[in-house]
Parts: sequence; C-alpha cells; structure tokens
Amino acid sequence: MTPYAFIWDLDGTLVDSYTCIVPAVKGFCEELGVSLSEKYIRDFVLRSSVGSLLEEIAPEAEKDPAWLKEQYEIRNDRSIHGIRPMPHAREVLDKLKGGGHLCFVYTHRAASCQTILENTGLLPCFTEVVTALDGFPKKPAPDGILYLLEKYELDPEKCYYVGDRLLDIHSGKNAGIKSVLFLPEGSPVCPDGSETFIIHDLREVLI
Repeated sequence: MTPYAFIWDLDGTLVDSYTCIVPAVKGFCEELGVSLSEKYIRDFVLRSSVGSLLEEIAPEAEKDPAWLKEQYEIRNDRSIHGIRPMPHAREVLDKLKGGGHLCFVYTHRAASCQTILENTGLLPCFTEVVTALDGFPKKPAPDGILYLLEKYELDPEKCYYVGDRLLDIHSGKNAGIKSVLFLPEGSPVCPDGSETFIIHDLREVLI
C-alpha cells in the first residue's frame, strides 16, 4: 500500500478532553459571574472554539477577551491529567505507523499537548507535533499544515487532516489536502460538504 500522511487534531479527535474542558470552562465562567450550562458550552466549543466562547462572554464578564483567554489557559493546563485517548486511537495510530504511514498532530493547544500525549502513551506514534507554541495562525488558516507539507515533502493527494470540528476541515481544505470529519456519537457538528470523508469511529480511517 502506498504510504499516506495523516495530520491529526488533538482535542475531541485523538483524546477525550471535552470531559475536562467543559467543566473547566464552566467553572471559569462561574468565577466571572457568567452562568452557562455544560451542554451549551460543549456544543459551542465543538461548533467553534473555547476562544470564541470567551469572546462572547467578555462583555457580560466585563473583561478583555485576551485576558480571559490567558487566564483560561492557566486553568485548562491544570485539568489535563484526567484526559484519556479516544476509543481505538492507539490501535489506529499503531496500525498506520506499522504500515509505513506518517502521522502528525496539529493543534491549538500549547505546552499541555506534550504532557497529554505522554500521559496517554500516544506520543511515539507521531513524526512531529505542531502546537500553538509554533506560532502559526489559528485554524482554519492552513499555515501549520503547509509547514508540514513542505518540511516532509508530503504529497497533498496522499495527505489527510482528521478533526472533529468544521474549522479542522476548513483548515485542511485551505491547505489543499483531503479532510476527514470525525463525528462520534452525540456530536452537535453538522457537516457542510467541505469534508472529503465523514467517520463515526476512528477505525474507519483504516478502511
């Protein structure tokens, strides 16, 4: 089989981090005097991002959005130790690597990404991990993906970006590669037709 390259989103795709992210956001909002349900937070974050949610609540909290994001990141980094791999993530990554395919991570997370991948045992599966610390514009900008394409001389026709949000799919499309939208059970994300494939179980990547 011809080798392929898979660039993976982290949160909600490779690791089940929303079980930690949602309570962290809810608690932070409550500290600011803003009351939001966990369902509202989860759906909002999946459809957009934590950063966008913090921008939305900034007027009610009477805080600068940049300050909110900075303070949230501090709290978020403290909540990572309960994060576990998504079902079948390690199995899929091991089979891809064993088949000679390349795997990368491209995430908006910063320093905590390394700790999460180490704690979950997934770190050895990746050729390179690109995080917010690398300074690329946030998705759906394609810069982080284009960096990997150029550095490793990847063929865009044999390269896939796998993520659970539309901004992941749009980032892949903007980079000129194929995209895989991961929609596990209960996901509120609605496909918009820009994805190349839709999967509901990570093992479908292997089909």
